[in-house]
Amino acid sequence: MADVNLSLELLSNVSESFTTRVRKFGFGDGYEQIAEDGINSRITEYNITTRPLSDADAIQVEIALVGASKGDYLVMTLRPYSTSSRRYRLKDNTYNKQFMKGPSDNPSITTNGQAYVVFQFQLVEAYSS
Repeated sequence: MADVNLSLELLSNVSESFTTRVRKFGFGDGYEQIAEDGINSRITEYNITTRPLSDADAIQVEIALVGASKGDYLVMTLRPYSTSSRRYRLKDNTYNKQFMKGPSDNPSITTNGQAYVVFQFQLVEAYSS
């Protein structure tokens, strides 16, 4: 598995969510014991939508996402959440790709004219603590 550097000055929308992996042990009387599951139990996820990309930018992003869908790490800085490069995995090895028509092409519905690509995907930070 390789590290793939990906520049994301291409972002339209990013949201961050946290969860902690825990173990629960329940007893018959309703009492539960809850404890963190391991040393890397904090999970940080990012939902990302890119801005509309030209063909050249879309090809670079898709190459990185295809590599990440096969197990590669994406190395990037997700501002404002981080100011340093971190390693991320593609959640569920899945990403979505949408084609959009440019604003000047919308008066009539046609497949001719300039089109843009938008990617949506979720990243999980590797080795969060």
